Amino acid sequence: MGQPKALLKLGGETMLERQLRLLLGVCRSVAVVGAPLEPPPVDVQVWADELPGRGPLGGIYTGLKRSRTEYNLFLGCDLPYMEARFLEFIARLAMVEQADATVPQAADRRLQPLAAVYRRRALDPIRARLEVGATKTRNVAQHVRCRVVPWPEIARAEFAPRIFANMNTPADHEAARRILNGEL
Repeated sequence: MGQPKALLKLGGETMLERQLRLLLGVCRSVAVVGAPLEPPPVDVQVWADELPGRGPLGGIYTGLKRSRTEYNLFLGCDLPYMEARFLEFIARLAMVEQADATVPQAADRRLQPLAAVYRRRALDPIRARLEVGATKTRNVAQHVRCRVVPWPEIARAEFAPRIFANMNTPADHEAARRILNGEL
């Protein structure tokens, strides 16, 4: 991408600012997990990775280890079409289901572990995965009590398939900018 995704701008705000705004509309407290950013986010705790270089799984581990709440909503900073309404939806499901992880599935059937809710009790199984060298989140669901929220259930709640589309290239960023500006 050429720069941190968190600092990419869409609609006059960085992706980090956008995701924080969405999360603050749903959660009582929010923290950023990862390397410190310049400028630092205002009034938000930043937690450096407990295990640097361990990818998204290491970030979830850090968040769960540092959090003081049982249920923790994780959101990647490269999801430009995410909606607060979806975050409320997944958080409500997590509270009802009480699984260790409540993970949505996109229309292409891929799990979306960075738009999911994890309970603190998932910390030990995640640490065990990290201890054997895992860094990706894709296999976590096999090691914790997971409630996968299938795409048809998400679609019935009237979310668009692109809600999980992420930005991995400059072309993705430009497309998101144009869509969110109503140009496409």
